[in-house]
Amino acid sequence: MLKQLHTQLLNYALVCLLFSINVPLKAQQPAFFIMGEEQFKGVQVYDIIQDHHHNYWFGTNEGLFYYDFNAYYKVECDAAKGNSVFNFVINKEGTVYCHNLNNQVFELKNGQCKLFYELKKDESRPDVSLEIADNDCLVIGAASIIVLNKKGVVINKQVLFRHFLGPSFITPRKAVQFHLNSTDSIIVYANSVFTKHKLNISGKPKGDFAFKFFSDGTSTFAMKLDSKDLFSYNTKNLVVKPLPGNSFFSRLPFIRIYETKNKLWVASTLPGVRLVNQNINQSEVPVWYENYFISGVFQDHEGNILLATFDKGILVIPDLKIPDVINDFREDPATAVYGDKDLGLVMGTSKGVLTSYRNSAFNQINGEGSRPIEVIYGEVFSDLLIFDDGCIRAYNKRTRTISNIVTASLKDAAIVSNNLFYLGTNRGILKVLRDGKNNFSLAPLKDMRMRIYSMEFDPVSGNLYASTSSGFFCIDSVGKCAKITHKQKDIFPFFLYCNQGKIYVGTPNNGILVIENDKITGSILPKVDGKPISLRKIVIYKNSIIAKSANKIFQFDMNGNRLKSIHALFGFSSKRVIDFAFFENKLWVSHTGGVQEIDLNYLKLTSKPQNLRFNRILVNDKVLNDFREGDFTYDQRKFEFVFSSPTIKNRENIQYYYKLSGYDTKWNLASFESNKILYNALAPGSYTLKLKGESHGLFTNELSYAFTIASPFYAKWWFIALVVVLFLLVVWLVYRWQLNRQRKKSAQINELNASKLTAIQSQMNPHFIFNSLNSIQDLILKGDVEHSYSYITTFSNLVRKTLNYSDKDFNDFEEEIKLLELYLSLEKLRFKKDLVYKIEKNNVEDIMLPPLLIQPFIENALVHGLLHKEGEKKLHIKFELHDVLVCTIEDNGVGREKARAIKDRQKNEHESFSSAAIHKRFEILNNVLEGQFGFAYEDLVDKNGPSGTRVTLKIPVRRKF
Repeated sequence: MLKQLHTQLLNYALVCLLFSINVPLKAQQPAFFIMGEEQFKGVQVYDIIQDHHHNYWFGTNEGLFYYDFNAYYKVECDAAKGNSVFNFVINKEGTVYCHNLNNQVFELKNGQCKLFYELKKDESRPDVSLEIADNDCLVIGAASIIVLNKKGVVINKQVLFRHFLGPSFITPRKAVQFHLNSTDSIIVYANSVFTKHKLNISGKPKGDFAFKFFSDGTSTFAMKLDSKDLFSYNTKNLVVKPLPGNSFFSRLPFIRIYETKNKLWVASTLPGVRLVNQNINQSEVPVWYENYFISGVFQDHEGNILLATFDKGILVIPDLKIPDVINDFREDPATAVYGDKDLGLVMGTSKGVLTSYRNSAFNQINGEGSRPIEVIYGEVFSDLLIFDDGCIRAYNKRTRTISNIVTASLKDAAIVSNNLFYLGTNRGILKVLRDGKNNFSLAPLKDMRMRIYSMEFDPVSGNLYASTSSGFFCIDSVGKCAKITHKQKDIFPFFLYCNQGKIYVGTPNNGILVIENDKITGSILPKVDGKPISLRKIVIYKNSIIAKSANKIFQFDMNGNRLKSIHALFGFSSKRVIDFAFFENKLWVSHTGGVQEIDLNYLKLTSKPQNLRFNRILVNDKVLNDFREGDFTYDQRKFEFVFSSPTIKNRENIQYYYKLSGYDTKWNLASFESNKILYNALAPGSYTLKLKGESHGLFTNELSYAFTIASPFYAKWWFIALVVVLFLLVVWLVYRWQLNRQRKKSAQINELNASKLTAIQSQMNPHFIFNSLNSIQDLILKGDVEHSYSYITTFSNLVRKTLNYSDKDFNDFEEEIKLLELYLSLEKLRFKKDLVYKIEKNNVEDIMLPPLLIQPFIENALVHGLLHKEGEKKLHIKFELHDVLVCTIEDNGVGREKARAIKDRQKNEHESFSSAAIHKRFEILNNVLEGQFGFAYEDLVDKNGPSGTRVTLKIPVRRKF
């Protein structure tokens, strides 16, 4: 009896709560962000559901949309007769069903939609209900109740006569029930059969009515659809009892009730939504999100509450316990925030208004200024707040008065004591002293007359640090300035922050520099997604760094490793962060959506990230049907992996690590948005892609996909071996052919050259013999028998040696010298004492040279130069060995011009060896031996005219050793 009474009281309390919503109550709603804002602009979203892969389906007035955490897709169905779809349900296998206004039921599976069943004319009705029964079959409630199996075949049907069905309802025992309108009966489908039961209704309802049943997770209720009367409903004994107080529902033309895991949400034709919760004060149920028409409520697998809207996308509530902004400041955004122990949270606005917030109450400190308040400064020990609203002012918290200090643009302030502080302005640094009457005296620092960006005072050293347009400076207590550089370069910090005797200096490119005792002692390089990030403001909180970038806010450890991105969970991921401050151990953030309180100790920030999965794998831009490991042909070299972690709550904190074994040597890092990995031209081989996600130091599962790219036939070992063998064979054959051809050609050339040399040498021998016989004849005619005999003896020796050397290609240098000496001794007999010759060998030895190459030049010197000279006839022969043998033959004869004239007069009576033959022999030697060989004549003159001739020969040689 007591238990029954307790249940009735509980139900009564809930109803009182529901009906207490007679006016829209404004209260701080949960933080939220908008999902699909661009995708669903101008689209009416009716329903939301997630399949077993956690992908979202959206039913809209423009058809079905699908979101796989990578992109939104419009899902078409050619058989659909209308665009608007409603009433998502999902079976145990993850198949989703819905219907349109044209009595068509659709099956949604693997991102595709197909017509599942179309109601016949006698089965159709404007209001259609869908439910999944305990046997995993689809139950359709319309003019009849139809049960379909997973193939879309009707396996059971309940035909109704003269009755309409109320909305379907799933009981705690998973039975599907419908109320027969205007009766006390319900139709129940359970255990694959239909049964009819009577309701025990207290106070017989009047008129044509139908019940809508719903539950808050602990109790079940029934509501008359026509009058909005509310009843308690016992699903075991089918007792329906009226509950008093329905003034709120009776006034509303239409009510929609949504159930999400022990919570009830109420929406109507008015904008906004109400959360009905027994823990809320019964006299107040606030209206949330009054700027949005809520058309559906759904709780996803992460616990996010998704509110469907018309035209504004999907509102996502990550956590009901996280409050939204205290004020959106839509007309006058908060441009600066400061936490003060006396005033609370102090905010400066774009219109120059200074406001404090404490105990849920706002208090305006000053009127509007002439410019936005961008900076607010104070210290725990000081009773002053310094701000700039067009004039730099000081607010005295004790006397609650505002004093004007100076008209300038305030960039930063450093408060040293209650009566001493520094102002950093666009014109330099001002030292400000306050007397006991709250009067201020200003003195500019003479060496700091430049634009100031940021300042910080170090109470340990007593130094003032300033970031300026000319660099970074340290100013000591007497005003002496010293520039601080980093790696011998000027630095221009974004911010300065002092904590426990350390100055933290935020630079554009070098991270955060740490200064102790006026020296840079270390640095911190904050990174987001593995990339360095430039910060604009930091605060050290519980041995961590709370930092603001250009648009967002993060928490890092003291080594610069990211701990948290403080955006999505608190609902301002798409909003630009303006400023932040700490007050009462809470972080307060001013962003473009308003000013919001954030509890950094909230444990759900460190929840384990969702497991990764592959969305698609594309090979040569074609999607694989499955993700099984496979073998691919040599021309399938382009691989693209699209993956995701099914989370919208934690998306800004997750980052991906991936490595393709067989290609990458180290792990690569990517952000949540960079969820595509592309390899354009992989070489044949075996590969394994490894992929894992990380958030707040926690890792997801590791995905892997192994595949092999086959080598082309031309890369097979047997083909390569065959090509190598064929190539070597061809090279060998070509080489043999060229070698034989070259040998034949060389043999022909050598044979030709040899014949030419032999011919030339054969010309030399008779020519020399003829000249020698002429000399002998001359001696005999003169009667010089003795000299004739010596000449003949010497001549016979010379002829013998000449014959021996004439068929040789090279002769010893020593033998050639002996031949020349023999020849000259023979000629000396002819010239008698007038001929004086000298041969200088200059230690030339152990070489070989072509035979009979020098003798013709000596003969020409004797016959053409010395023969016609009167008096002493000198001949000088000198040898020098360089790369070639250089032979110089110099005579003191009549010279070449006079010799040529004598020759013309004698009409060639003396047959000298042809210079053309000498030229030809040297030309052949050049071709055969590949060198620069030859000879050159030089006429010698003195004051009396021609004094002789010098010929220089360059002769090829061979080393004997």
